[in-house]
Amino acid sequence: MVLTRRAFILGTGLALGALAAACGQAAPATPSPTAPQAAAATPTPPAQPSPRVVEKVVTQVVEKVVTPTPAVNKARAEVLNIALGGRIADPTNLNLYSPAVDRSIGLHQVIYEYFFYLNLQTGQFIPWLAESYSYNNDFSVLTVKLRNGVTWSDGQPFTADDVVFTYDLLKKNEGMVWAAETNQAVDTVEKVDDHTVAFKLKSPNPRFHLIREAFPAVGIWGGVTILPKHIWEGKDPLTFKNSNPVGTGPYKLVSATPTALTFERRDDWWALKVLNIPPGPKTINFQYIGPETNVALALANNEIDTPFIGILSAGSFKEVARRNPKVRAWQKDPPYSWLDPCPRALMVQNARPPYDKKEVRWALSYMIDRQAVVNLAYEGVTVPTWGIWPFYDGNKPYFDAISDLLKQYPVQAHDPAKARDLLKSVGLTPSDLHPTYVVDSDANEDMKVAQVISDQLQREGVKVKLQPMSGSPLTDTILRGNYDLALNAFCPGYIVENLDLFHSKNYRPLGQNAPWFERNSYRYRNPQLDAVVDQMFKVDPNDTAKLIDLYKQAMAIWLPDLPVIPIVQAPALVPFNFAYWENWPTAENPWNMPVSWWATFNLVIHGFVDPKTGQLVKGIHSAVSG
Repeated sequence: MVLTRRAFILGTGLALGALAAACGQAAPATPSPTAPQAAAATPTPPAQPSPRVVEKVVTQVVEKVVTPTPAVNKARAEVLNIALGGRIADPTNLNLYSPAVDRSIGLHQVIYEYFFYLNLQTGQFIPWLAESYSYNNDFSVLTVKLRNGVTWSDGQPFTADDVVFTYDLLKKNEGMVWAAETNQAVDTVEKVDDHTVAFKLKSPNPRFHLIREAFPAVGIWGGVTILPKHIWEGKDPLTFKNSNPVGTGPYKLVSATPTALTFERRDDWWALKVLNIPPGPKTINFQYIGPETNVALALANNEIDTPFIGILSAGSFKEVARRNPKVRAWQKDPPYSWLDPCPRALMVQNARPPYDKKEVRWALSYMIDRQAVVNLAYEGVTVPTWGIWPFYDGNKPYFDAISDLLKQYPVQAHDPAKARDLLKSVGLTPSDLHPTYVVDSDANEDMKVAQVISDQLQREGVKVKLQPMSGSPLTDTILRGNYDLALNAFCPGYIVENLDLFHSKNYRPLGQNAPWFERNSYRYRNPQLDAVVDQMFKVDPNDTAKLIDLYKQAMAIWLPDLPVIPIVQAPALVPFNFAYWENWPTAENPWNMPVSWWATFNLVIHGFVDPKTGQLVKGIHSAVSG
């Protein structure tokens, strides 16, 4: 189905109109059927979505209408509700090493835990399942001291045996998520004693402890996850569904449906005693309650506490915040968003003609008006980008070093005439291009961006076929490379690690699964870039001058080739509701990252022990007294 830009804009306006109308209605005399239910002996179920509102154009809004503040519900005050962006494909399959499973539906936040967590806001490297790490003199061996007293949710101890088992499993099963990256970096993992493991690396690497795809440390989104040997031993890790997951985390799964995973607090969680971490909410629901309008209504009615990224548009957020003063985003004022570390780029299938030609990729880039994408798809809450790194202050020295290259290769330029000239140089015209643009139909952000970009390309004569997909079929399509264009986030956002996404070691022939979406599902190969990236991984992370020099060398290769087309910086417009839970991270109180879909959300919920002072940094806590 191909939507026109007019239909897209009209649809957005109608949704806002419906939200304004619904929020402006007076409260009924009797309790709403969607209000949270009273406490019961069983775990509190997920909040149900507000009834779908008939969408109509609102011609008049009476600003003096006052929305009554919903009454405090004591049962609701013990529940944390998080809105997902889509349905759960198979709620019986919770094997987070399966490419078809989304681990961010609560699995890596509250079931599993990691050796260390990196707080990007503060720079703290926080010990968790591990106490410390150290390298040998040539960075070829990393020794990790595990924390004593950690147990799995079934009471079994967490030991070095679990770590060795997990890495052996990854070595023997290339189809597991991140197995390829792990096996490229790690030779063996050996048990020193019950609480000490030694990682013997295939080559010296002073950055190994930062590689989330090969080591159990989380800075951005997730990391290698240690599995309980006593549960997984003898199971096929590619087919085992893990329907009742056993983890070290603070919650256990009590219900799983296509629309919600419900987790109940573990009062025997090891960290309560070992780290003196306070308990979190009694129940946590990761739930799908429908499209953007439903989420906005639920947030306005205090039925949910935060949505995932990409669900609410700026217009919907502003309307919700106007109606409910307890709702706010990272910043109080425009652009409201937190800057996510994973910029958005349009992946182009380099292995398929004519997109294997850099002139064609550059022509597509010149046809895209990124500011229009910002204005129409993102409603002004982000900025265009020339690259695949976040515009963080710490990255500025790297960016300054390539200012001359960016003038020579103006990635952000919108120049349709230049695009036509480039195509002509390789014997093509815009009408010769018939790209299939695969888009995640469950992702509000992706659908909006796809519509704007496809309209722009079609206006220049390119015949774009939009192909909405979701769930396992989408994952399979992207990993096998069965697309011409597809928008994706480029994580983890670090200078060296994001360049490594383009390394030929990640190349797989079309039809075979790439390691991951942004990890070369677009099938790019350049031995010159490989050589520079390999050098970067041998440099001490503190040797900034050397890394900057190598970065400039790498970009002198990457920019002319333009293997993917950078579009925008990633806005994380993720409102928090302070009605039932307080101390959410904000720009004024930036104690952590405001991201409920990352594994680090465990620390947002519970807080953590400051590694320097030993003092507790508190997480969210109840806003309801009594």
